[in-house]
Amino acid sequence: MKKVACLLILLSLVFSGFAIAQDKVEVNAQIRPRTQFDAKDFYSNTAFYSYTELRSRLGVKYSPSKKLSGFIQLQDSRRYGTEASTLSSSRNLDLHQAYFKIKNFFGLPINIKAGRMELSYGAQRLIGAVGWHNVGRSFDGTVLTLVTKSLDIDFISARVNETGLVGDSLDQFLFSAYGNIKAISRLNLQPFVIAEKTNRNDFQRFTVGLHVSCKDKKKAFQHELDAAYQLGTQKTDQSISAFMVAANLGYTFNAKIKPMLGAGVAYLSGDDGEDASKYKVFNTLYATNHKFYGYMDYFLNIPKHTYGLGLMDIHAKASIVPFSKFKLALAYHMFNANADYTLLDGSTSTSFGSEIDLTLAYKYDSNVKFVGGFSFFAPGDIFKETKGEDSSMWSYVMAIVNL
Repeated sequence: MKKVACLLILLSLVFSGFAIAQDKVEVNAQIRPRTQFDAKDFYSNTAFYSYTELRSRLGVKYSPSKKLSGFIQLQDSRRYGTEASTLSSSRNLDLHQAYFKIKNFFGLPINIKAGRMELSYGAQRLIGAVGWHNVGRSFDGTVLTLVTKSLDIDFISARVNETGLVGDSLDQFLFSAYGNIKAISRLNLQPFVIAEKTNRNDFQRFTVGLHVSCKDKKKAFQHELDAAYQLGTQKTDQSISAFMVAANLGYTFNAKIKPMLGAGVAYLSGDDGEDASKYKVFNTLYATNHKFYGYMDYFLNIPKHTYGLGLMDIHAKASIVPFSKFKLALAYHMFNANADYTLLDGSTSTSFGSEIDLTLAYKYDSNVKFVGGFSFFAPGDIFKETKGEDSSMWSYVMAIVNL
C-alpha cells in the first residue's frame, strides 16, 4: 500500500503541476526490456538459458523557482514470468530517486542536493550509477557543491548501510570530495578523496586519486587516465595499501563510416599473501564495472571475482558506422591476475582468460534505440580450474525507449 500511495502522490504532482504551470514541470519516463541468452557457466553441454528483464522508470522534476528544484523517480524492475500467475502482482516498485536541489544556498556559492540520488563521477571507475543493471545504484545522502570560477568541489555524505540499531557496528558511511578544475579548458581534471568507515574501529578506508580525460568528446583523438591509491586499516591490525591505474586511447578517422580504433590497460593491485600485516588488494568501491571489464560481467565484484589477486586488463576496441543510424563495435580483453594463483597440481598461473564483445546499436529515432550484442569468453588456467574448462557465450537484445 505504501508504494501504491507514493505512485498516486507522484501522479497527482504531475497532473497538478501541468494544470498550474507547465513550464515548471518536466516529466520523463523510460521503458527498457532486455532479453538475454546465457551460457556463461563454462560447460559446453549446457543449453542457453534465456530470460527477459524489464526496467520501467517514471520521473518528475518540479522547479518552482530558478534556485529550487525537486526530482522524484519511481522504478519497477522485474523479470518476465516470475509472478505466480498472470493475475498476481509482484511488489517491484521502488523509489529510485527523490531529492531537492537549492542553488546559491543562503546567497553563498554553494549548491545543496539532498535525498536519494544517483551519483556518477569521472569515468565511473569508483562511483557510478550502473545504468546497465536492471535496478541501478542509488545513494541516500547529501551533496554540497562549492562553485567558483576555476574550481567546483562536490562534498558527498551518504549512509551506505543502516541497521536501525543504536551504535550498531555494521552501519557504514561514505564521505567524499570530488573536484573539477575548470581552469584548464581542454581537459577534465578531477582530483578526489573518498572515505569509508563503519562504527567499528577496525575498518577505515581512504581512496585518493585523479581522473583526466579529453573535455571535447567530438575530437578525433580521445584519451582518459584514472589513478587511485587506497590506504587505511581493516581487521584492527591490517593496513591497506593498494592502487589502480587505468589508461585508454582512441582515434576516430575522418571517413564516411567513422572508423574508430582504441586500446587501453587497467592495473588493479592484488595480494600475494606474503605479508599478512598489509592488504594490497584494490577495491573498485561503487564502480560501474560492466562498462570496463567485459560485458559478460565476470569481474563485477572486485576483489571478490579476482580472488584477491588483482587484475590486469589489456584491451583493444574498434567501431564503425556502416549505415546511417547503425553502429558496430568490437572489443577484446585479455585478463590476467597480478599475483600468482596456485593450481591444484602445484604450478602457478596468472591467466583468467580472454573475452570478445560484439555490439550492434540502431538509433530508430530520437527516443528509441535498439541494442544487441554477442560475447565469447575463453578461460585461462585460473578460470578453467575454478569455473570450468569450456568456453562460454552470452548474447542479448534490448530496446531503450525514452518518453
